[in-house]
Amino acid sequence: MTPIEVPPDVARITEGLRDTGYDFNTAVADVIDNSIAAGANVIDVRIAADFVGDILISVADDGVGMDQDGLINAMKYGSKRRPHAKSLGKFGLGLKTASTAFCKRLTLVSRHVAGGKPLKATWDLEEMAAANSWSLLLDTPSVDELRLLDSVAPSHSGTVVLWEKVDRLLEGYKDKQGRPFKKALDRVAAALGEHIALVYQRFLDPSDTREKTCEIRVNGQAIRPWDPFCLNETKEPVARQELEVELNGGQRTKFLVRAFILPRKEEFSSDEARVEARISNERQGVYVYRENRLIHGPDWMGMFKQEPHYSLLRVELSFDHTLDDAFQVDIKKSRIQLNEALYEWLRDKFLTGPRREAEVRYRRGAASLAKGTAALLHTPSSNVIHQKAPGLSTPTVQVVDPSSGKVEVSNKSGKTTATIRIVDPQVPAGVYVVTADSLENGALWEPTYAAKGPAVSLNLGHPYYTKAYLPNKANSIVVQALDYMLWALANAELNNLNDDNKDAFEEFRIEVSRNLKKLVADLPDPPTEPSEA
Repeated sequence: MTPIEVPPDVARITEGLRDTGYDFNTAVADVIDNSIAAGANVIDVRIAADFVGDILISVADDGVGMDQDGLINAMKYGSKRRPHAKSLGKFGLGLKTASTAFCKRLTLVSRHVAGGKPLKATWDLEEMAAANSWSLLLDTPSVDELRLLDSVAPSHSGTVVLWEKVDRLLEGYKDKQGRPFKKALDRVAAALGEHIALVYQRFLDPSDTREKTCEIRVNGQAIRPWDPFCLNETKEPVARQELEVELNGGQRTKFLVRAFILPRKEEFSSDEARVEARISNERQGVYVYRENRLIHGPDWMGMFKQEPHYSLLRVELSFDHTLDDAFQVDIKKSRIQLNEALYEWLRDKFLTGPRREAEVRYRRGAASLAKGTAALLHTPSSNVIHQKAPGLSTPTVQVVDPSSGKVEVSNKSGKTTATIRIVDPQVPAGVYVVTADSLENGALWEPTYAAKGPAVSLNLGHPYYTKAYLPNKANSIVVQALDYMLWALANAELNNLNDDNKDAFEEFRIEVSRNLKKLVADLPDPPTEPSEA
C-alpha cells in the first residue's frame, strides 16, 4: 500500500467549521475561558461598530501571554493540550471555531512578558480560501491593536483576541449607521453581560472561594455576578448528594448535586433581593457546572417540562474535568449528556422530594394570590343567585351545633342530620359563594352554610381554581358560569341528601376534584408575581 497525502480543501473545511452550532454568547464565553486559563485578573470585552457599520469584537486580558511558538500553537486547529487538566479550555478548537462562527478574520495579539515585544497572528478565511492554504499570517500589531492590549495590560503580559469581518451577528440591517442597528448592538452587549454574570458567577464573586476572582467587563462596564440559587436568601439546599464515581482504570472522583427552593415573592428579605432572584419559568431547572463554570442550563434536560409550579426550584450539578468523558461534554462546553442510570436516579429519586416541596410552596403562593382577589370575584354570582332564589329548588338548613358543623337539612327526602362546613355567621345575607384556603380531601367544592342558607365553598388551593378562575378574573361572565355550576352541584347535594347517600356524595366530590386536578395539569398557571427575568 502506498500512502498518499490528501490535504483537506481549505475553503470547505473552514466554512464547515463555522457551523458547529455556537450562539454568540457561548462563542464569546469560549474565548473568555482561554483568558481565565491564562490566569487573567482583568478581561475586557468590547463590542462596537466603526463609522461604516462594520462590527469589531475584542477580548483583551492581562493573563500569561504567548511567545511565537505559543501563538502559533494557539491558532492551530487542534492545539496541544494545556498543562493543567482542569483548564477551562478542553479540545484545542474553541478559540478558532467559536470565533469563525461569527467572523471571517481572527487575530491574536500577545505580549509574552512585561516589556516584551507584542506578536500578532491572523487567520483570514477569505485569503486562506483564495490561496487554498493553511498559512498563518504573522505580522506586527497595529497601533489600534496595541491600544487594546495596553488598555488592560500596559507593559504587562497579556493577549487580545480580535474578530473582524463579522458577518453572522446582526444580519438583515441595510442601514448599519441607523439607530435601530446601534440599539440592536447594545442589546447584544447587554445579553452577553447577563450571560457572563451567570456562567462565570463563581469567578466574579470575591466572596466565592472556589475560584480565583477576576474582573470581566463588557464595553467598560464591570459585570456583577448573578447567583441563581440566591444563597443569601435560601441559606441551605433542601436536598444534597455528593456521589463518588469509579472511572475506567480505577480512578475515583465525585460530583455534587444540590436542590434549592427559592422563597416566594413575599418571603424575600427585600424588594431588591426579590428582583435579583429573577423568578420565572425560564430560570427553573438544572444548572450544570464544569470546573465551577456553568456549561449547561437551566432546563430539566428532557426530564420534565418547565411549569410555573416549579418556578422556585433550581438544581446545581457540579463536576470537574475528570468526568468529561462520563458526562460527554461537547466541543462548545455548552451541553452534557447523562448516562441512563444517572439520568433516572436524578429524575426518579433525587428530584422527587424537591419537586413536591417546590409545588407545595408555589401552591401556597397561588392560594394567597387567589385569596386576595376572591372577596370581590364572586360577588356578582352571589347577587344573581340571591335575586333568583325564590325560583330555585333549595333545601332548608338549620344549624344544630356551629362548633361541629352539625346541621339539620330539610329536603326532598325529609329531614337529615349532616355535618357540613359553616362559615362565619357574620357573613351578610345574600352570600352564596365563599372561598377557603383548602378543603378536606383536596375537594374543589363542598356544600356550606353561609348567610343563613345553603352556599358553596371553593378551594383556593385547588389547581382548577388557580387555572380556571384566576386567568378569567377580568371576565365576569366566565367566573359567574363556573360559580353557578359549582353552587348548583353543592345545592343539589343538600337537596337530595339522606342517610343512605351521604358517603356517595362525598366520594363523588372527591373523585371529580381529583380528575379535574389531573385534567388541568397541562393548562398554564397564572404567575404568582410578575416575571423579573
